[in-house]
Amino acid sequence: MKLRKVDPKKIHVPEVRVTAQMDEDTARQFEASVQAVGVDDPIKVYEVEGELWLSDGLHRLQQAIRLGMPTVDAYVKEGTKVDVLCNNLMSGHMRGKHPLSGMVKVIEELWMVHRLGPEEIVKRTGMTRDHVEDIMLISQLTPMVRAAVDDSALNFSQAKALTRIKDPVAQETVYGQWQLARWPARELNEFITDVLRLREAPPPGPPPAPPPPPAPLKCFYCGGGYDVSQLHNPNTCLSCSGILVAANAQARAEIAAEAAKKQE
Repeated sequence: MKLRKVDPKKIHVPEVRVTAQMDEDTARQFEASVQAVGVDDPIKVYEVEGELWLSDGLHRLQQAIRLGMPTVDAYVKEGTKVDVLCNNLMSGHMRGKHPLSGMVKVIEELWMVHRLGPEEIVKRTGMTRDHVEDIMLISQLTPMVRAAVDDSALNFSQAKALTRIKDPVAQETVYGQWQLARWPARELNEFITDVLRLREAPPPGPPPAPPPPPAPLKCFYCGGGYDVSQLHNPNTCLSCSGILVAANAQARAEIAAEAAKKQE
């Protein structure tokens, strides 16, 4: 990386990048400092196919252009668009003062456009794998919820909590509840836990027990128990019914007496 004097107007700024935010008072002080002593901290750029692309120092570059400075000190290194994004992400992450939306967009660009996996992003930025994977999940929130991330309405912890809900309709429903309640991350996580518990399907119950065998039916004439398929029930008048009962009893008595004789 070489220190060079560079025309600030010839430095390209990536559309997707991490940019530190300043409040109005800090921005005024920064502007006064550059106006008084110039840009004493060189910006960082990469030379990509003959063009200069900014990786770190957007506020300094903007002030140099606004003040009409012919040149600005810059560390220049040959590289690729991926180098520009990774260095920008690393610089922003190390400073810790940047909106979540910028990090989500840069990691999404590295992942979806340049096909870098989490391991490669971790290797080139120094970020933890868990943090990179969490931001990848945040980038896949529904458009409605993602817009809240881009507008900085949701912070990292709140956005991460919403990634627990995979169903898009349910995710946006919970986000709508959050808009009304404005829970901090802990309460939002508790609410999501309750929602997910209610959405879980109940465990399958035990299979139904087999039906009990049919109870035997008693024969009116002999008093024995039989299956229903073994019984007949013709219409019988009272007189015939009495005759049949008596005849049946007499026949059974004769059969019993005959059996007793055979045993003697």
